[in-house]
Formats: sequence, structure tokens, C-alpha cells
Amino acid sequence: MFKILIVILFLAVVGVLFSGLYFLMKDPSDKKRVVNALAWRVGLAVGLIALVAIGIATGLLEPHGIGA
Repeated sequence: MFKILIVILFLAVVGVLFSGLYFLMKDPSDKKRVVNALAWRVGLAVGLIALVAIGIATGLLEPHGIGA
């Protein structure tokens, strides 16, 4: 369940990233849609990093070394 939440949050970050790209390329108005998309992406990314850190701290996720 925890890993599914991480994947969903990652997909949300990618979705907001592409919506910001769309607004940047196609939106001719002076609205702050790109800035809002960037703010959402940063907030979701911080949440994702915090969720991974909590998962490692509680033992729900086990990091492994490269080549281990």
C-alpha cells in the first residue's frame, strides 16, 4: 500500500510537470497557470521525498546499495 502511494504521488508530479509545459507552450494569456503548476510540482516533490524518507525511517522501504 505504501509503495502504491509513492507511485501515485510520482505520477502526480509528472502530470503536473506536463501540464505546466502545456501551459507554457500554448497559453497566450497573462494568467499565472505556469507558476501555479510549478508550485504544485515543487510541493508534490517535497511530499514525495518526505514520504520516501518516512518509509525508510519506519522500515517500510529498504534501500539497497548499488551492485549489492
